Amino acid sequence: MKIAEISKANILKYAQIFDGDLTSVEPLKIEASGRKYFRAFSTETSYVVSHDDSHVNGQLVFINRANELANCNVRVPKIFKYELDSSLTILEDLGDHSLIDEKNFYQQEKLVHSSLELLNQMHQSKHVDLHSTFWMGLESHSKKFSKVFCKEFLGLEMFDEYKNLYFEMRPQIMDQQWTNCHFDFERRNIHLLDNGELALIDFQDMCFGPIGIDLAGILIDHYIPCKIDTMKKYCNSFSELSVYGISAEDIFSATLWGGLQRNLRIMGTLTELYLRLNRSFRMHDLPQIVMNTAVISRELNLESLTNFLNDNVLQILEDKLVNL
Repeated sequence: MKIAEISKANILKYAQIFDGDLTSVEPLKIEASGRKYFRAFSTETSYVVSHDDSHVNGQLVFINRANELANCNVRVPKIFKYELDSSLTILEDLGDHSLIDEKNFYQQEKLVHSSLELLNQMHQSKHVDLHSTFWMGLESHSKKFSKVFCKEFLGLEMFDEYKNLYFEMRPQIMDQQWTNCHFDFERRNIHLLDNGELALIDFQDMCFGPIGIDLAGILIDHYIPCKIDTMKKYCNSFSELSVYGISAEDIFSATLWGGLQRNLRIMGTLTELYLRLNRSFRMHDLPQIVMNTAVISRELNLESLTNFLNDNVLQILEDKLVNL
């Protein structure tokens, strides 16, 4: 069934081909990539319908990754039906309880440990054609922060030492253990099911990358102040369970450098989405990301970056966001 327009009525028609008892459909969310999600439901059941016509890591990549992860016992949504012509996929409905809804997440040790176990499980999954081009984006990611976030959006000139940061960060990232990398292993993308299991979503951007990127995703939260002692505790925990047998000190270092790289990239990306496409839905997360990046950079003894974030970026950013 080819759909000329992605509307609720057309989405429902498509879903009814799979389950004729479905009676309604409601939009769920639009991702930064442009992926759209809907919930189709009846009185008895519900499904999620996604529309993903992305040219990079789109529908077919998602489906293949889902099957590969499921075959390795990583809990992901089941794929019930898909059609490449319409870019539509019918998925298992995992509900709306993502870990972002958990209050005091880092005080819930069992839940954090379960998340780290899920990550360790994902590290052991087997994939075909998992690309390893992460290194190609390292420099452009750091430049997005300086050129897009600081210069274009905030009107700030970078401090002199910033040009040396990439050269310091690159070996710290490249020399880590490399593994399956979700690329956005954060609480929004982990669902808590009714039976207590954790399920992983939005894994179509998986790559072969440094272990610290996903550790930072779950241990350096964009919505909660970063606490170094808490991070160290859970880095110790992951060191004990990880299939790679890495020391707690190396896990902590990988998480810090992974967090720095990830945060610089995300600050640039969120701002670029706003400036180019007027997608402002994550812009108000930026102050917490900036503050957490300052905590990370202080722990890494990057004093110039720490001072720049605290003394220059935060005030101008908060003034900008008031008028957004």
